[in-house]
Amino acid sequence: PASADEDEGRSDEHNSDRDTAATMRRPRRPVPQTHARLHDGFQLYRQLGDVVFMLQKQQRQDNSPSGQQLTQFATMFGGGEPTEARMAALIDALNQRVITDLSDLTDLEPRVVLQRNEPRHVLNTRLLMLQARRKGARLVSWNADHVPVRQHGTAQQPLLSHVEKAVAMRVKDAAFDHTTADTWYYEGARYTLLDTVAADAGACHNNEVEACGLLTDSREPPDDGHGPYWRLHYLPAAVMVRPIKGHAPNTVLADLADFASKGGAFTVVPRPSPAANVTVPAVNTGTATKNVRRVNVPLGDYYAVTDYFVQGRSFKEECWVADLSVPPGGLKRATVYVLLTRYKTLNHIRLLRPLSTTPDERRRVVQQFLAATKLDPDLAAELRLLDRRATATRDRYAPEYEHARHLEERWTTAATTT
Repeated sequence: PASADEDEGRSDEHNSDRDTAATMRRPRRPVPQTHARLHDGFQLYRQLGDVVFMLQKQQRQDNSPSGQQLTQFATMFGGGEPTEARMAALIDALNQRVITDLSDLTDLEPRVVLQRNEPRHVLNTRLLMLQARRKGARLVSWNADHVPVRQHGTAQQPLLSHVEKAVAMRVKDAAFDHTTADTWYYEGARYTLLDTVAADAGACHNNEVEACGLLTDSREPPDDGHGPYWRLHYLPAAVMVRPIKGHAPNTVLADLADFASKGGAFTVVPRPSPAANVTVPAVNTGTATKNVRRVNVPLGDYYAVTDYFVQGRSFKEECWVADLSVPPGGLKRATVYVLLTRYKTLNHIRLLRPLSTTPDERRRVVQQFLAATKLDPDLAAELRLLDRRATATRDRYAPEYEHARHLEERWTTAATTT
C-alpha cells in the first residue's frame, strides 16, 4: 500500500538524519603528524616540479661497455621498456657471473647481499669463520640467554627450563628485533650495531664496527685452547668495538690517550631484546605460550645483509656477492633494481648461485623477471609526468644543456689523453 511506502520512506529519512547528526557530534580525530608531513611534502614536491632533471642512469655505473650494458639491463626495472629477448640476455649474463665457492674469495673479504633475512645469520657465520681462519685468529662463541617477561601485577616468572630455552633459540631473529641467538667472535671480526646508545661516539644503529677486545664474565673458566673454538658458558660482560670505514667520531673521542691505536673504541654490553611470544612444551596442555626476551650483545650480522641495508651504497671495487635467485614469495622490482645498480659494471657482479640450470627453468625465470618489471600504476603515471616535465626542462634550457655537453666532451678528451 502507498501508506506503507510513505511510512518506510519517512523512516529511512529519519534514520538518515539521525546518522548525519551522530556523525556531526562525533569528535574528529586529529590527522596523524606523519600523514600531515607526507601531504605537505607532496605539495612542496608538486610546486617544485616545473623544473625536472631525470638521470639517465645511476652514477655508480661507468661508461665502459660493461657499465653501459648493466645500465641498459637495470633500466628495465626502473621504468624502461623490457623485452623477453633483453631479459633472457640478462639472465644469461648473470649466470656467467656465478661464483664457484665463497672460500675462493676469502682474501677479498666478501660480503653477501640477500633478499630475505632468514638465511643471513648462518651465511654470516660461515663468512666470519673464513676470515678468522685466514687471519689465524681464535674463534669464540656464545649463546644468547632467554628470560621470561614479568607481566604487570603478576609474580616473578620462573626461569625457563633448558628445553624451553632450546625452543626459544630456534625462534627467528626478526622476532627479537634481529638479536641473534648466538654470536661468533674473534679479534678483528666485524659487526653492525643493533642499537643507538651514543651517536656522537659512533655507537648508533647500523654503524659498522670492528671487534678489538672481549671481557668475559667473572665466572667464565679460562680457555683451555682445545677444539676449533672457545665456547663460553656465560654471556660476556662486554665486547670492545671501534667504528670502521669513516664512522670514527674524531671530534668526540680524539682526546683519548689510545685513540691513535684503538680508534675510539667503546664497549657494547648484553641487553634484553623486545619481547616475543614463544610456544614451548607443557606438561598437561601439550604446549604453552610464554612471553620471552632474548638477551645478547647487540652486534648484528656484517658479512651478510639484505638489499634494504645496501640502498644508497656503492659497491665500487669491494667484493659483494648478490643472491638474485627467485625467493618463495617472488621477486620485487625494487630489490632487483637496487642490487643491479650498486655495481659499477656487469663484470663487477658476483652471483651467489645460478638463476637457472635447465632450459625449462631458464624460460620460467625469464618470465618471473619480466613480471617483476611491472610498475605500480601510480608510480608509472608519476614517471610519465616527470618525463614530460624533464623534456620541457631540456627544451627550456637547451643552451645550458649544449654547454654542458661541450664541457663533458672536453673532460673526456682530457682524461683519455692523460
